[in-house]
Amino acid sequence: RLGGGIGTRGPGEKKIETDRRIIRDRVTKLSRQLKEVESHREVTRQQRSEDSVMTAAIVGYTNAGKSTLLNHLTNADVLSQDKLFATLDPTTRNYGLKSGQQILLTDTVGFIRKLPHHLVEAFKSTLEEAKYSDIILHVVDASDENRDKNMETVYDTLRQLKIDEETEKTIITVFNKTDMIENKDELYSIKDLISDRTVYISAKTGWGVEELFDVIEEILRNSKSYIRHTFPYTEAGKPGIIRKYGELITEEYLEDGIFVEAYVPKAILGQLGLD
Repeated sequence: RLGGGIGTRGPGEKKIETDRRIIRDRVTKLSRQLKEVESHREVTRQQRSEDSVMTAAIVGYTNAGKSTLLNHLTNADVLSQDKLFATLDPTTRNYGLKSGQQILLTDTVGFIRKLPHHLVEAFKSTLEEAKYSDIILHVVDASDENRDKNMETVYDTLRQLKIDEETEKTIITVFNKTDMIENKDELYSIKDLISDRTVYISAKTGWGVEELFDVIEEILRNSKSYIRHTFPYTEAGKPGIIRKYGELITEEYLEDGIFVEAYVPKAILGQLGLD
């Protein structure tokens, strides 16, 4: 019998051919949606870049505690469960450091061993948050006996995204779940020889988190330009720009203008008339 409607078989079309056609149509539709999502996120990233906002992507093997860390710091209310791909869509939250600097923290999908190529493509727009970030926070479950293999998996996945030593991206390895390790000598013997810095924390209790952000502040400060400058009162708005995007150390109102001492992103030196 011949079909006569949308989604029905054409003349001589077998059921398996119909199923293949439906699957191809579905794949085409999902691919189009993924491209739209990627385009939207690219616009968002471009806006962040223009605003000179520093970003840190939280990556790690699944169930390492990435979402727990983001929730502890920003009350993000991100789903945190012991299962694969509990986080699929990246969640970004603003965090204010003690110095007044602002940083955007983004949670990403948990990595798994032998991640199939087609899944890397499907999660590419999520995982690429790491590619376009200034800092990568590599969260590792310190209590997991397979932590070395898990770290290797994360670095392999980052290499698939073309994130390696040549990108000159700062990586901070965050050994999490330290509350599950009683012997601190054993804890501090756990190392990651690839990362630039190493910190030991418990996202659950908050232990070590202050040290983590001291390290982040130090890294952000080193990426900025140090300035000492007096702005005339006709440019009184420029210290506000520094306050928003940089680290203002000194601000004094003198007879001839406003004296500032600060660390500022190189990208805004032109706005300040100091390039």
